[in-house]
Amino acid sequence: MHRTHPDPSPWLGSEPVAISPLGGSGFSGAGVFVVQPASGARFVLKNFAPTTPLSHAAWVHELMRHLRACGVTTVPRVMPLEAEGGPALDRASATLAADRSGTLWELIAWIPGAARATPGLVEVARALAELARLHQAAATLPGAPPRVEPSPGVARRIDQARRMQAAPWRRLEHTASCRPAAVLHERLLRAVEIFETHGGDRALARLTATAAIPVVTQPVLRDVWSDHVLFADDGSVAGFIDFHAAGRDTPATDLARLLGSWPPDDHRGPGPERWQEAIAAYEAVRPLAPEERTLIPWLHATGVICGLENWFRWLFIEGRTFADMRRVAERIDRLIQRLPTALDTACNASPGRN
Repeated sequence: MHRTHPDPSPWLGSEPVAISPLGGSGFSGAGVFVVQPASGARFVLKNFAPTTPLSHAAWVHELMRHLRACGVTTVPRVMPLEAEGGPALDRASATLAADRSGTLWELIAWIPGAARATPGLVEVARALAELARLHQAAATLPGAPPRVEPSPGVARRIDQARRMQAAPWRRLEHTASCRPAAVLHERLLRAVEIFETHGGDRALARLTATAAIPVVTQPVLRDVWSDHVLFADDGSVAGFIDFHAAGRDTPATDLARLLGSWPPDDHRGPGPERWQEAIAAYEAVRPLAPEERTLIPWLHATGVICGLENWFRWLFIEGRTFADMRRVAERIDRLIQRLPTALDTACNASPGRN
């Protein structure tokens, strides 16, 4: 099948279908299509990143099937291949098909619902409770039991801080205007100013001096944020979507990623102060260990810093382009808005020993 004209027949056989691109499907560049057979059911056809190994894609689908088998109905149903669609790539990947380039594709049952950029406190609490149930079930995935070790996510951020020290944002000032994303040059200058006036170098020094403490790691989503949580009209959680980045890490990674993706309520103040009710809803299902609770604000703060670093590298060093630069600008603006508080937190908090 071709990315511009995907073929759902490996899952649906010769059944007539209508196919249309799904708008607003994120920044990854993945092909995402709505598939509607004549029978009336709806599905989402999506490709994994071209570099994704078969072993990882098969593991992601194994995790999703396991979660649904455990009763976590907010996880989408992964559709199996039809016999007439050809043999599976191997026994472990009976839900995956490859196009002629070798890129892997999946067909997922449609989840009716919509992401909410600014959910209310009740909705946030419901989402965290559902995430806790998902984490509980994920911890029982056969072959991937919880274990105590340093968080891979913490280690990656420490390494990224070292790269930022070696190649600071200010070095990009003169090259950024030559890139396709030159329209975002002003945002780079604003981030540099905030970084330098809010102790950015001190924050990076503290990060690179960190030795992460061991925590419990298990299968988690790793890319659960506001766009990937769908709500029904009544405010209940309809589902979590896009499991492609799932892997092993501390559950605190998912809490920080999701909570940090929703803007603060004006009357509640910024950051962790507004998270307590949501975290309490999570802990009513799955209590957090003290080290997990400590990690949440640190992971959020370093996620803001490293998130900006990622965008600046993609745009001004690698010269990547994105279909919707307006959304890219909005995403960067939100990160810049949170950068002062993130730098203050990074200067004064730690995920382990310093």
